[in-house]
Amino acid sequence: MNVVGLSLGSTNFRAVEVDVGKDDKTLTKVGSYSIPRINLETAAPNEIGDYASALDTFFTEKEFDRRNVVASLPEDQVFIRTIKVPVMSDKELESSVRFEAEQYIPLPIDDVTLSFQKMDIDITEKEKMNVLLVAAKKSIISRYIEILKKAHLTPRALEPETLSISRSLGDNPQSPNATIIVNINTANTLLVVAYHGFVRLTRSLSVGGDVLTRAVSQSLSLDYDQAEEYKKTYGLDETQADGKVSQALTPVFDNIIEEIKRSKIFFTTRNPNVKIDKVIVSGGTALMPGLFIYMVNHLDAEVELADPWKQLNIASRLESQKDKFLHLGPLFSIPVGLALKEL
Repeated sequence: MNVVGLSLGSTNFRAVEVDVGKDDKTLTKVGSYSIPRINLETAAPNEIGDYASALDTFFTEKEFDRRNVVASLPEDQVFIRTIKVPVMSDKELESSVRFEAEQYIPLPIDDVTLSFQKMDIDITEKEKMNVLLVAAKKSIISRYIEILKKAHLTPRALEPETLSISRSLGDNPQSPNATIIVNINTANTLLVVAYHGFVRLTRSLSVGGDVLTRAVSQSLSLDYDQAEEYKKTYGLDETQADGKVSQALTPVFDNIIEEIKRSKIFFTTRNPNVKIDKVIVSGGTALMPGLFIYMVNHLDAEVELADPWKQLNIASRLESQKDKFLHLGPLFSIPVGLALKEL
C-alpha cells in the first residue's frame, strides 16, 4: 500500500510517498512546492480554492498517489497535553477521558474533536499512568478536509505536526533515549520532548524563520527578500559578511536556545530518572549556515541534524537523487512521520 505524508504549510507543500509492505517501508517519491503565503485559519473561500488548486498541481507534477494521504494539522490549532490519571482499563479510560479533557482543553468540548493515547505508568507515581490528550477544533479539521478533497485527494488521517515529527525523529520503547526535537519553520519553532516512543512535552515559540529574516532586514536596512537571501547565505557564520548577519541573528536565535534549556530543566526536574542528552534540529531553518555549530557550542547536549530517512529503505529509482534529499532531510521530518503513521 502506498501512503503519502503531506505537510501543508503556509508557504509550501512537502510530501513523501512510502510503499508500506509487510516487513519494510520504502521511500518511492519526494517533492516540495512553493506557494504564495496564506493563513488557512482566516483565508477566504477563493484563497482556499487557490490553495487547493496549487496542491492539485503539485500532486499532478510529482505524480503522487492521491489515495491514502495523511496530512498535517498546524500546531497552533491543536491542543496537546500529557495528563496523569489513576491506572485503569482501556474501557474505563475511554469513558472518563472526556471529563478529564474538559479540565485541560481551553475550548468547549463539543467544539473539538478529541482523541487520546494511553502511554505508560508514571515514573514517579506508580499508581498513575500518563495519557496524551489531543484536541483540534472541528472547524479547522473541516477546513483541511475541504482543501484535500478540492485537490482531489483522499484523506486517510489528519495529525498534529508534534506527533508526526516525534515518530520520524524520536526514540522507541525498545531503545529509549530522551530527546528534544527542535523544528524551526517559517512561522514558529516547535519544541518536542520525546521519550520511550511518546511525546512528553511540547512548546511552540513565536520565533521562526520569518522573525529571523526580519531581524536581518531591520539591522542591515534591507528589504525582506534581500534579508532572506542574506540569512540563507551567511546565517550564524561569524566569518561571513564581516559577521554582520550573525550579529543580527544571534539575539533572536538565543531565545530559541534559552527555551531549549528551560524545556530540558522543566522535564528533567519532574522526571529525575530521565536524562536528556540529545537535541535534534529540524525544519528548513536547520540548514542555515552556522546554526548547527552555534547550537553545539551553546547547548550541553549532543546536537544532530534531523535524519527522517533512517527508518526507510530507498527505492532504486531514487538512487541518483539520494545525496540531494539526504541533505534536505530536516525539511521532510514531518511528512515522513505522517507517512509512517499506522493506518
